Amino acid sequence: MARLDLTRHGFVFSRYFSASPRNLTRRVNIENKRGSMKKLLMTPTLLLLAASAAVQAQPALSNSDVVKMANSGLSDDFIISLVNQQGSHLSSDVASLIDMKKAGVNERILSEVVKKAPSQEPLNSDSVVRLVQAGFSDNFVANLIMSQPGKFAVSGSRIVELKQAGVSERLLSLMVGQSSARTLPSGTAISVRLIDSIDSEKDKAGDEFRASLEDPIKVGDEIVAPKGADARVRLIEDKQAGKFTGKAELTVQLLSFAVNGKTVPVETASVSEYSKSQGASTAKKAAAVGAVGAIIGALAGGGKGAAIGAGAGAAAGAGSGVFMHGQRVKIPSETLLTFTTQQDVPLP
Repeated sequence: MARLDLTRHGFVFSRYFSASPRNLTRRVNIENKRGSMKKLLMTPTLLLLAASAAVQAQPALSNSDVVKMANSGLSDDFIISLVNQQGSHLSSDVASLIDMKKAGVNERILSEVVKKAPSQEPLNSDSVVRLVQAGFSDNFVANLIMSQPGKFAVSGSRIVELKQAGVSERLLSLMVGQSSARTLPSGTAISVRLIDSIDSEKDKAGDEFRASLEDPIKVGDEIVAPKGADARVRLIEDKQAGKFTGKAELTVQLLSFAVNGKTVPVETASVSEYSKSQGASTAKKAAAVGAVGAIIGALAGGGKGAAIGAGAGAAAGAGSGVFMHGQRVKIPSETLLTFTTQQDVPLP
């Protein structure tokens, strides 16, 4: 009896000339359904992988990117969405805001830039004059004064000068109120507990992470920010082969904390984490101080005055909860980080 092998759509079937046409059709249909099911099962997985790769590949937005998008006809809502998702390389100091406004970026978008990347530069009287003369509205400048602590000279003669320079009485009143604001002195230790985890394999420099104050912040006997208040930290370094050969490095810095719902930018010493060294000599140094891999101070921090773990001033060891495996460093959620302010912090 003659036999014929045929290849159809990636599978091989056989039939005998005496076979029933009905049975042959049924077999072909079954094979086709199996192939379709495989494709249906694979398609969602492929789409998820492609979407994940696309998200990972998205570059962080810069000020120049925002200017280009604002002048390209894209909607405000679309640009604001991108700012919130990818705006880790933005700058909102006074000079940058003026440059972007002159380049065609409207105040609604600029307000989102300020929220995403609060300036580390305190406002002063000259800053307000520059913003007013650049054409910013009273509402925009007022929001800056209220959300970003500043240092304002508001003597009688200076108030007259500011009024003559075009500063409205509304803004002058806000500046007078801010002039008596409290200040958190340089050298203050601020402890936060991470809400988000940080992983050297998937996170990059510029990424921001949620945290909360572990202890209240006080000025004298007054509590200005309670325990549990919102805080944010930023990954400022994520590299291979840093100070010690064969290590992955994570360096985080306290970016801001909240006082009565207002974001207070802060400049602090950084906290560094290193994966276990592949070099014998460095491994011996780590073992000598009893650390798992993160040595704050002479080894990792270079005397920056930062600490990680159960308390300030301690080397990060088994108590820090830091996970290290080969060239990977992971700082899990709930890890306690202690930062030290490097300059006075004006408070609202």
